[in-house]
Amino acid sequence: MSQFLDRLNLRPQERRVLVVVLTLILLVINAVFIWPHFKDWPKSKTDLARARTTLKSYQDEVGRISDYQAKLNKFEGKGTAVLPAEYALQLTRNVQDQAIAHGVTVANVRTVPPTVNTSTNSFFDEQGVIIQVNTGDQQLVDFLVALGTGESMIRVRDIDLRADPPQFKLIANMTLVATYQKNPKAEPRVTKPQPPAKNPSLTKKKT
Repeated sequence: MSQFLDRLNLRPQERRVLVVVLTLILLVINAVFIWPHFKDWPKSKTDLARARTTLKSYQDEVGRISDYQAKLNKFEGKGTAVLPAEYALQLTRNVQDQAIAHGVTVANVRTVPPTVNTSTNSFFDEQGVIIQVNTGDQQLVDFLVALGTGESMIRVRDIDLRADPPQFKLIANMTLVATYQKNPKAEPRVTKPQPPAKNPSLTKKKT
């Protein structure tokens, strides 16, 4: 600092003024740009620690991808492969089988269009059916419980329950929904068309 002042060829009084001015400038710079940010240091340390924790959790999850993929393949293999075109037939068959097994009279069955999930993280499609049953209260309860225990996870989405005119049985209009697992292995096979067979009578032998 003294060498710098010597090069300026300043008198002692001018040197003192210059030192005071530079000191004031440094104080102003610190007051404006440095001192207000002293309190940011603890916050920065906290944010850095939180970022490191988040990064470690992400790295741990990335390391488990192979385990998750193996579990996903295992769970996908457990489901019953049903083609989307067979959803309605499969659901109707399950409902009728359970109705016969539990003494429930099904008056009519009407299927509704399936709900196909197109999102990349969805593994299930839904198929609905509307039925009307005429049965006793206990038979109805057993019927609904049996529907929910199958692989298709049939559940009641809507039900309208009333007593029949003789007041002996129940009449129920209900919408049943089954969930079917998507299975790319269950795609229908595409067979290549075979060429038409040659007619021997149209083939002439060369003489």
